Amino acid sequence: MSEEEKKGKVEETAEKTGEVVGKGLKKGADVTKGIGKGLKKGFKKEE
Repeated sequence: MSEEEKKGKVEETAEKTGEVVGKGLKKGADVTKGIGKGLKKGFKKEE
């Protein structure tokens, strides 16, 4: 395996990892938004 091939594999792996992390963060953000909405509703009901 040449240096070019190694670099290509590393970049490809890094890109896939970034994609997975990005999807995870997006899901986490959606969950956080949901929790925030729930808290707001809870506070309104308490008032």
